[in-house]
Amino acid sequence: MTHYNDEHPNRQNENNFNEGITDRNITTPGISYDFNGLSARGLEHGYSLSLACQSGTDMAHTVGNVTAVMLQFILDQFPSETFKTALPSTRIAHRQLRHTPKQIRTQPYPICVVNPRVSLSGLDNRLAAGSYATTLWSTTSNRFQNRSEMEKLFFDKRNGIEWRGKINRVIMYFDFVLAFRSITEQIRWASYLINKIPTDENRPFDVDTALELAIPDGFLNETARYAKIPVKSESGDVSRFVDYLNMNSVYPISYRFSSGKHRDGFYANYMTSLMCRIHDLRYDAVNKVGQTESDCPITFTMSVEFNTVGMFDLSVPNPGPFMDVTAPSSGIAIPIFSDCFNEKDFPLLYGWKIWAKPIVKLDWDEREVNINSCLGQTLNEVIDYHLKNKMNPELFINVRLRENRTIIDGGYYMDWATRTLVFKNVNYAHTYRLIITVNQLYIQTLLADLHGKSSKF
Repeated sequence: MTHYNDEHPNRQNENNFNEGITDRNITTPGISYDFNGLSARGLEHGYSLSLACQSGTDMAHTVGNVTAVMLQFILDQFPSETFKTALPSTRIAHRQLRHTPKQIRTQPYPICVVNPRVSLSGLDNRLAAGSYATTLWSTTSNRFQNRSEMEKLFFDKRNGIEWRGKINRVIMYFDFVLAFRSITEQIRWASYLINKIPTDENRPFDVDTALELAIPDGFLNETARYAKIPVKSESGDVSRFVDYLNMNSVYPISYRFSSGKHRDGFYANYMTSLMCRIHDLRYDAVNKVGQTESDCPITFTMSVEFNTVGMFDLSVPNPGPFMDVTAPSSGIAIPIFSDCFNEKDFPLLYGWKIWAKPIVKLDWDEREVNINSCLGQTLNEVIDYHLKNKMNPELFINVRLRENRTIIDGGYYMDWATRTLVFKNVNYAHTYRLIITVNQLYIQTLLADLHGKSSKF
């Protein structure tokens, strides 16, 4: 017996395959969002979102990030420590990495040098060129337009705060020079490389990696204002804001310490595939001084296509004045090697937990970084208590350093009195990650003893 009638189809909301009708009016609507007004326009259980802030991205940071990844990829194809010198050679490179050709030739051989060039998203020969995915088809200045063509990056359901990003398909070209002292080394390593990776430009291959996306300061400040959570507390603590971002972000967001000349920063970390092609492989050039071979290079160009975000949108219900902010420009492109972190790769003893895992980039001649902003008031008080009573804070807190996904066991130490991590040995071209762990059971027991009651930490 059918339950269908003209007044109310499928009254009992049964999926009758013969009729093919389900009454969707019976179900309770979920939260929905609309972009075409300043306030809720009769949308039951819904909000009306409008653009509150728009910001460009720091493309120079992305250039440095991908440059470091591809330089490391080529180095990884060869046995460890094959190259005595490895560096980017570019006018926008970090100052201690700038080298003229004459200066490069004075470096220890063998040498691996890469020069990056950039082709931004546009209507040319790249994947998805001319499609809605990567091409701008209308202006992005209307704050009330639908932003559904932009990928959702962040969604705070409680406050109705949403980030969206405009996907760009970027191509970078890397001109590699692998220089050796003799023809025999040149031919041997050219044969080795040809058998390691495809060198035919018609044979693309993928490199899966993690990239960093720098989030502009002004964009974060506007997000913090609408979320009513300060980026930094009065004591300089950022842990609450970092937790808020990670609870609502599609991608993990990491915090980078300021180290004097570098500012604090927040970065979204996303997995992506870099589509690579190798062009114009050459290994027949030889430079001589007199009759002696002095420079025998292998040269090739690698094109790399990848997705990144070129524009951020912040939308909220009933926004205030519209803010248009830009990413800060440092004038230099620093090679940044992303450290993709998986907590399963860092097992801990019972009672211990990872408190924070910020990243650190040191500028030339810097050797110290203050970690106070990631500790919070409670941890700082417990550290002070231990120092006052001549006890070692490492009973309950530990700081490990990781470089290029490898734990470093030496070359640094913590000065707990000043909350400063001091480096003995620094590679200024690398990005470090600090892994701060705490024994929460120890701290809870200590706080209970000191205050005479149980305390949650």
